[in-house]
Amino acid sequence: MKRSSKRAPKSEAHQKRTVQVIAAKPSPVALRSKRSKKALVVTPLSTRAKKLSKRGKAQRSKAAQRGKAAQRGKAAVARPRRLRADAGAVLERLSRAIPQPHVELAFDNAWQLLIAVILSAQSTDRRVNQVTPEVFRRWPNPAALAAADVAEVEEVIKSTGFFRNKTRAITQASALLVSRFGGEVPRTLDELVEVPGVARKTANVVLGAAHRVASGIVVDTHAGRVGQRLGLTRELQPEKIERDLCAHFPAEHWIGMSHRLVLHGRYVCTARAPACVDCPLNEVCPSRLVPPEGTWEERAEQQARDMALRSEGFARV
Repeated sequence: MKRSSKRAPKSEAHQKRTVQVIAAKPSPVALRSKRSKKALVVTPLSTRAKKLSKRGKAQRSKAAQRGKAAQRGKAAVARPRRLRADAGAVLERLSRAIPQPHVELAFDNAWQLLIAVILSAQSTDRRVNQVTPEVFRRWPNPAALAAADVAEVEEVIKSTGFFRNKTRAITQASALLVSRFGGEVPRTLDELVEVPGVARKTANVVLGAAHRVASGIVVDTHAGRVGQRLGLTRELQPEKIERDLCAHFPAEHWIGMSHRLVLHGRYVCTARAPACVDCPLNEVCPSRLVPPEGTWEERAEQQARDMALRSEGFARV
């Protein structure tokens, strides 16, 4: 006997129970937690889709930027397999490109260089060179600057920025030089870092450029960036970067390499748009973006001509 495919109609009581169960179900927009009894708002599907869409667009944009950076230039770059440049090749090429490195601060003696380096913090060498002639005209030696009126000094060096802190540093430094060292700049790192306003970088600059004492390698923003791009260091702190760089180069080259790295980073291996195509280190650099033009010797000679023009009027180390 075949059963009928049609179901029997539900009773009126059953239909009422079904309506009550449906009405008792929580809303999909706001659910209530039994434990916390706090409304949990469920994000509508359209909003979630928009968020996912924005996230996907951001990821695709970053990927596109990385792809563009890797494909800059007319040809793909064959990068070296090693992640660290050969220090010997770096020394040879930079010595050819910058045969006579210079300090881009104007000075006549160690004390003037010390004052200029302190003033250069958070400022530019060009700005400092505009200020220091007046400083040294009014206060020609450490004793005179130590006894100078604070307000007058602040007014003279105001354009270098942080002028109150710098005024305190250069006047106190000059006073200490007079009281402890007879007005002379000490020739050891341990003594020089005791002077107010003098940290390790400042001491390395003064000792190397003024006294020809190889106390270490000067690490500023430019030198640190070049060392990191060459793979000679992975550190971020200047003291640790200096330690790594000193381990790669012989001590007799520390003074020259200090200023070569600074100048190379300032004019060639810049932060935003490095001139990889003209860089004499291109073939040995693991971070290069584009292939070079010509031989490295030709590029080094061109950079040497440019540096010769820039070094006019400055002391060479």
